[in-house]
Amino acid sequence: MVRKLVCAGLLLMWGGPASALCIYDGVNNAKTSVARDFHDSKWVVRAHVVSADYHWSDHGESWTLYRLKVVKSYKGKLRTRFTLFTERSSGGFYMDAAGGVPDFDRDYLLFLVPDGWSKAGRAIARDALWVNYSCGQSKVWNEVTAHDVAELTALSRGR
Repeated sequence: MVRKLVCAGLLLMWGGPASALCIYDGVNNAKTSVARDFHDSKWVVRAHVVSADYHWSDHGESWTLYRLKVVKSYKGKLRTRFTLFTERSSGGFYMDAAGGVPDFDRDYLLFLVPDGWSKAGRAIARDALWVNYSCGQSKVWNEVTAHDVAELTALSRGR
């Protein structure tokens, strides 16, 4: 009985609010810049969510495949429509509106790479792209400042 109470107490202590898993180049909670994310990504785009396929699991991993359409490309030659994979975890990048449905109303600035840190073994994500760093500069387009756009434009011209 005592062992069960101790285990329950430990679970309660560890079961507190989760924070995002934000480790970049070995640095926890690394702060990146538009220029650094631009340099480290293969593609940089403004994109619009077209659809999403949610996979929820109580026993294993949950994930989402977002299908997006490129609105404007700042770096790389990316096909007009592409798929983005994200884990449903503290390190995921979500494009969901209120109620957990795809965010069809907004565009996103995305810094993309061809594969993620834990993609191995996921056939569903074989051709999908990933956000370079979920705690980096990828964000909802209405949070992109005029300075960010000017910097993206200058970086784009300097390729």
